[in-house]
Amino acid sequence: MHSTVVEPANLLAILNDPAASLDERGAAGDALAAIGDPRATAVDRVLIPEGPFLFGESGQADPSTARRVFLSTYAIDRYPVTVAAYAEFIAAGGYRERRLWSRAGWRFRSEKGLTKPRFWGEPEWAMYLVPNHPVVGVSAHEAEAYAAFRGARLPSEAEWEKAARGTDGRRFPWGNEWIDDACGVRGQGPRGTLPIGAYPRGSSPYGLFDVVGCVWQWCADAADDDAEPGDEDPFLDPDDYEEGAKRVTKGGGWNNLAWSISCPGRNGYPPDAQFSNLGFRCAAGSDLTRTG
Repeated sequence: MHSTVVEPANLLAILNDPAASLDERGAAGDALAAIGDPRATAVDRVLIPEGPFLFGESGQADPSTARRVFLSTYAIDRYPVTVAAYAEFIAAGGYRERRLWSRAGWRFRSEKGLTKPRFWGEPEWAMYLVPNHPVVGVSAHEAEAYAAFRGARLPSEAEWEKAARGTDGRRFPWGNEWIDDACGVRGQGPRGTLPIGAYPRGSSPYGLFDVVGCVWQWCADAADDDAEPGDEDPFLDPDDYEEGAKRVTKGGGWNNLAWSISCPGRNGYPPDAQFSNLGFRCAAGSDLTRTG
């Protein structure tokens, strides 16, 4: 009797098929994780071309908060960083490499005695620790160190947002109207993470996946709740703030309600936050921004 060999390409085809049910796509992703998901550890970045885009709540309740922002060319991860990719950072001694960490990050790591993210290796969190799921339980400090390990950095809020929504100010990666089965939120899908790319309907105009829903994603900017919408510079440099200032996160998590999910939406978390709905992706290249 011959055993059936399931090819990664066949499983990827199911994951990428919007006509397949979420259960089918999730099962294909889990099977792919078991045999080795080639996407999980690949450095797969999308080039975002130079040019302007509409940043902020364009066309929503207060259109005056939108602004035209110019970004130079940069690259950003197609998927959130996965458990398997982060495991390579741990195995390479990333938690012992001082050069990879900011001053505040190294102090945080040292005071906590960190050698791995929160939840790592804990049986009760096994559903989050699948190799091709987004890594969670990682603080902004750990995310920055990982990015440095990959020769990259965290994206600015503007970089994340342009990659997620394109240039036309759309509310969601797929357009301006909500559609079901396009991202993981409360009431749609499991209460937890899924394999990367499990929501093909939710891809962005530039071909990014999992930009809304699933996990909030760290950005490099400080989150200043007192900043005025009309401020000349909406991109807030953490170096100008206290080390513990909140950082911008984007995208929303698996436990958020659909009404709270959008590309321009944001949240602020302390940089030492390590939650089960909080992950990240990396960027590389110029981070020049201009508003006008």
